[in-house]
Amino acid sequence: MRPPEWLPVESGESDTEVFRRADGTAYAKIAPAHGVEELRAERDRVLWLAGTGMPGAQVLDWSESDDGARLVTSAVPGVPAIDLPVEKRQRALPAISAALRTLHELPDCPFTRPLSEVVDQAADVVRRGAVNPDFLRDEDRQYRPEQLLQRVKDEQPYAEKTAELVVCHGDACLPNILLDPETLELTGFIDLGRLGLADRYSDLALMVTQLLDEWDLPADAFLREYGLEEPDQRRLAFYLQLDPLTWG
Repeated sequence: MRPPEWLPVESGESDTEVFRRADGTAYAKIAPAHGVEELRAERDRVLWLAGTGMPGAQVLDWSESDDGARLVTSAVPGVPAIDLPVEKRQRALPAISAALRTLHELPDCPFTRPLSEVVDQAADVVRRGAVNPDFLRDEDRQYRPEQLLQRVKDEQPYAEKTAELVVCHGDACLPNILLDPETLELTGFIDLGRLGLADRYSDLALMVTQLLDEWDLPADAFLREYGLEEPDQRRLAFYLQLDPLTWG
């Protein structure tokens, strides 16, 4: 039975249940037996990132049994970037770009997220008919998931040839970047289950579409702040088509 001091959090796409301690100081994720490996992977990534000196959550507790596992982490202060008021969004772009750039420059990451495995994951989601159309870009909804997957596979050789492997968040969206609401400085990243070495454009593409869809801000300023004056539009388009196929 869940202790009364833990309150359910109504979010997330997986079978993992999320709870917030009533005093706001910690979060607990509880996974069923088939989700233990995934939750263990997130635990290891939280531990590693905390050891780099990057601000963020700390692992407070881990328990595992035949029935599942529970991960307890400290709460990250600040607010999700998605919740910033309109008047602060433009001013937050330098902090967001700097946060991703700092993450991408971390050395000695033990985790990898090979593109071939990500494409295989997308193929499995498509095969199961589990693609969520709400995650697709407007221009992609006119195509069947099988057609989108084939486009990804056609572009995969180019993406592999041009990849710049860095420490990527793996789900670099505004809700997963927490900022101090006054200073707009980074207070931490959350939801690290996909963190690992991957092409920097896999993170950048997600943030580009987030800024446009959620904040109605063009991405040029963000990419310039990050350090890209002439971004590879072909790689951006590739990862924007691939990512929605991997959730399901």
